[in-house]
This record gives sequence, structure tokens and C-alpha cells, in this order.
Amino acid sequence: MKQVVIFTFLLFLVGCNSSENKPVLQKKLDDYFDKSSNISIDKQERLQYIDSAINMIEQSNFSDSIKIKDYFKAANRYFGLLEYEKYKNITHKILQISISNNDSLNTAKAEYYLGDYYFSTTKNDSAFYYYLAAEKKYNGLNDKLNFANTKLHKAYILSYEKDFLGSESETIKVLNIAKELNDQELIYECYVNLGTSLVGLGNYEKALEYHQKSLLQIKEIKDENYRPLLQAQTLNNIGFVYLNINKFKEASAIFGEGLKIKNLKDIQPVLYASLLDNFAYSRFKINNSSGLKDFITALNLRDELDEDYGKINSRIHLTEYYLSKKDTAKAIQYNEEANRLAKGSNFNKEVLQTLDFYTKLKPKEGLKYAKEYIKLSDSLQQQERLTRNKLARIEFETDEIIVEKEAISNRFRFILISSLLVIFFGILFYIILYQRSKHKELLFNQEQQKANEEIYKLMLDKQDELEEAKKKEQLRISQDLHDNILNKLAGIRFNLFALTQKPDETVIKRSSEYIDKIQSVESEIRTVAHELFSESFQNKGNYRSILEQLIQNQKETYLTQCECTITTEETIETISALIKMNIYRIIQESLNNINKHANASSIFLKLYIEDGFLFLTIKDDGVGFNLTKLKTGIGLKNMESRAESINGRIKISSEINKGTSVILKVKL
Repeated sequence: MKQVVIFTFLLFLVGCNSSENKPVLQKKLDDYFDKSSNISIDKQERLQYIDSAINMIEQSNFSDSIKIKDYFKAANRYFGLLEYEKYKNITHKILQISISNNDSLNTAKAEYYLGDYYFSTTKNDSAFYYYLAAEKKYNGLNDKLNFANTKLHKAYILSYEKDFLGSESETIKVLNIAKELNDQELIYECYVNLGTSLVGLGNYEKALEYHQKSLLQIKEIKDENYRPLLQAQTLNNIGFVYLNINKFKEASAIFGEGLKIKNLKDIQPVLYASLLDNFAYSRFKINNSSGLKDFITALNLRDELDEDYGKINSRIHLTEYYLSKKDTAKAIQYNEEANRLAKGSNFNKEVLQTLDFYTKLKPKEGLKYAKEYIKLSDSLQQQERLTRNKLARIEFETDEIIVEKEAISNRFRFILISSLLVIFFGILFYIILYQRSKHKELLFNQEQQKANEEIYKLMLDKQDELEEAKKKEQLRISQDLHDNILNKLAGIRFNLFALTQKPDETVIKRSSEYIDKIQSVESEIRTVAHELFSESFQNKGNYRSILEQLIQNQKETYLTQCECTITTEETIETISALIKMNIYRIIQESLNNINKHANASSIFLKLYIEDGFLFLTIKDDGVGFNLTKLKTGIGLKNMESRAESINGRIKISSEINKGTSVILKVKL
């Protein structure tokens, strides 16, 4: 058996810690709640079921919303068993969770429950405070039903504190909402409280009318299980009105009808005891020999339930009963018990009743009790006024706090809106400044583009002027060639032809003169050619094409494979004409040497610019030569001389059967 218990406990722990077993755990909780509501089970056993359910909820990993729902179920069952302190503790726990989660609805509900606790324990100022707090929240949530229920409970407190007009006014407001919502139960409760308030105002006829309405209203309530309890409560209220107007037979009949309701003692023992005591009292008033047995039964039941008001009221009725029987000793005994209980529970109205009985039971001390009665009565009236003022102050201060909160909220809203406006205008100002900056930048770019276009136009104009100058120069050279050199050549050709007809010494001598003239023409041609060639290097934008043309001629003229790489950088076009011309000559000389002497099958040429230097590399795979033997060659000296003229360094390397390499480095 012990092993089974341990195994069951372990299963319970696993169930509490596993999300997969949540449905099982909830089912077990619901079973506990069902058993705790079973009126056929002993109260202590029912309490154990509720306590077990609470422990399971606390140990579970349920979400807060599910825990709150189950805690409310437990609280309702504690309240039904009159376990008010446990009810309060659970409700406070719900309130804390709800506030931490900013759950306004469950916060309002928990405050409503706390109002019920304080109202049930006759701490009406605290009850009024919590009802009022719940009412404000329900109103803010536009929850009309709960708002009306909470407002009705405020009306109950006002009635209890003898502010019957205030209670009537609040109840009528609730009744209008109840009719709007078509809530039959709420309409019933409004009729009941209106009847109670009218009794307090002494309007018994109207009170009976509303209590009769509430009795008829029970038929409209859908929950048939709830109807017997409401019927018993209403009959008790009607009977009480009849007692107040001394219609004891009618009262006895009404109370008797209430006592006939099936299982009332089990369902609501407090109400059953009240009906039984009132029934006994009405029968006693009809015939002072009747009712004792029911008085005693009601007293014992109330003592068992430990219901303060019922215990006091039963003893007051027994005091009156034994006083009528002139059994002073028992009358004094019950009156003293009633007086002590009433003072201990602050039921001052009942204290006054016991003092009034003392004047009859102890005539010799009647003056003392009369003075005490008057003093307490005055004090009670003063206390009632103070309580009503306190309740009004609570409501006023709560409204004032709400107004202050709204004012703070409005200030916060104003600060927030102001901040947002400042941020908005700040962003807008930034956008404006940014747009202006972009606009200025756009204007600048447009002006720069316009300036570039003008510069480009000027360049085009200069280019046109340059082209025009070239054409003029070409025309001049053409004219020089045609008018000067060609004429001279034609004259020499004619004279030489004539001389061939007379080959003598004179002719030979004259031929020498014409040879000198031919040399002179050759010199003039060389000068013209030099001018043209130098001019081609001075023109920007065509140096690369000149080099490519040189390489192309090499490829077309000779069978040697030529792999050539010439930089694509624009810098090559901007270097000085002197460097261009000397680089060209060095390349030209190197290619001529390879073509004449190297017997190479391939040539590698690379011209590039890097880190402010121009590099030229020319390699072949020919027969090579001995540098020491050919170091004084004219071609090599010319290449070195050209490199030196442009502040460059040239390195010529060669080995027999390993080819030759020329490497030039020129700082730009």
C-alpha cells in the first residue's frame, strides 16, 4: 500500500511539471472543485479538497491566466463555506498577479471579491473602497454588467449604513442598466434591495410591492437550481416586512412557506436558520406559548455555523420570549450573551435592543441602562452620519484621484505631443536644410557641368585651331617639297641627263657639283622629315597608336612571333614628347637589332607605368651575344644615350644561346 502511495505521488509531481499532462492536471483540479461543491460531503472534507486544489495550482506550470481562473474557483468555494480569511488570501494573490500583468479586468474582479469579503465581515468602509475601485475599472472597460453588479453592492452598503435614500438612488440606476441588458437575475436583486431600502425609509407598502415583484421575477431566472434559494430569501424579506407592520399571521405563513423549500438547510443553512427563527418569532407574537422549540433549533444551528448576527438575533428573540414568560433568569442569561456578542461584533443596533431589555429585566438599574441606551443611540446616530460622510469622502477622494490621474495623464499626453511636435519640426527643419544643401549641390554641379562644357568647347575650338595649323603646316611643307625640293631634283635630273650625252672631264667635274646639290636636297628632306616626326610625338592622344603601328609593321614584315603589351593608362599620352620619341627610338633600335642579328623565334615587349615610373621590357629567345665584345657598338651606345637624355636607366643583358633582354626605367 505504501509503494502505491509513493508511486501515485511521483506521478502527481511529474504531472505538475510536464506541459503534456496539463489536461490531466486540470481534470483533476475540476474533480476537486466538483467534490468541494458537493453539499453531501462534510465541510472539513470539502475544505481539504479546496486546499489540495490550491496546492496543485501553486505547483503547476500553468499560465497566469489559467491560474487566476482556478484561483477564482477556489475563492468562490471558500466564500460559500464561510471561510472568509482563506477567501481573502486567495483574492489578494489574484490581485497581485493581475496587477503585475496589467490585467485590468481581473484586477477589477479581484477588487470586487475583496469588497465582498469586507462586506461579509462588516467592514463596510473597506468594502465600499474596493467596490468603488472595481466600479471605476469596469466603467473604464465599458463592462456594463459587472459595473452594475458592483454599483448594486455599493447600494447594499449604503442601505446597511442607513443611507436608504442613497441606496435607493443607486439601485434605480442599476435597475435601468439591468433592464437594458435584459439581465433577469440583476433585475431580481434590484427589486430586493429597493424593498429593503424602502423598509428602512418606513415605506412598507412600497417595500412589499418591490418584494412581490422580486418573487415574481424569480420565474424569469433561467437557472432552476438557483430559484429555490432566491425564493427562500425573498419570502424571508416579505415576512420581515409583515413583522415590521405587526401582521404576524401573514408573516408566519410566509416564513412557513420558505421553510418548506426542499434541501434549504443543506444548500444555505444561514438562510434556513434565519427563516426558522423568524417563523418562531411570528408564532410567538401570535401566541406567546409557541415557538420555543424552533427558537432553540435556530440558535443551535447558528452557534454551529458561528454566524454572529444570527447568534445575536436568536438570543434577543429568546430574551423576549422568556421575558414574556417572566422567566427573568433565562431572559437575563440570553440578554447578557446577546449584549456581549453584539458589542464584540459591533452590532450596535442589537446592543440598543439588549439595553432596552435590561431596563425591563433590571428595573432597579433601569436609569443606568436608559442613560447608556440614550448615549449609545446618540453615538450611533453620530457614527452613522460619520460613516455616511466617510463613504461620500471615499467616493469623492477616489474621483479626485481619478481627476488627478487624468490631469497627470493629460500633462504626460501634452509633454508627449509636444515632444513629438518638436521632433517632427526638427526632422522637418533637417529635411529642409538637407534639401537646400542638395539644391545648392545640384546648382553647383550644374554650374560645374556648364563650365566643363565651356572648357570642352574651348578645347574643341583649340583642336580645330590645331588642325587648321596642321593643315597650314602640311600645305607649307607640300609647297616646300613641290616648289623647292622637287624643282631642284627636276633640275638636277635634267642637267644630269644632259651630261650623260657628253661624257668628258668637264661633265664629270660638273657631275660632282650636282652630287653635292643632291646631298643638299637630301639634307633638306631629312629636315622636313624630322620636323614631321617630332610633331607627331607632340600631339596628345596618338602615342599608343604610333607604338601599335610600329609593332604591327614588325609582325607584318618578319616571321618572328611578337607578344606585345602596352599600358592602357591615359598617363602614357601625357608624358613629354622627348620621352615619347626616345622610347620609340629605343624600341625601334631593339627590334632592328633582333631582326638583323638575333635569329629569334619570339619577342616579348611590355610597356607599363607603375608608382610614377615608366617601365619598358624587351626580350627575345635568339642567339644572344657577348656584351664585352659589342659594348662599344653604335646601336647600344645610342640606346644608352637616349635613356640618359630622359633621366632613365637602361640595362641590357645577353648570353650566348639564351637571348637578350633590354630593361628601361624612367621616372615620370
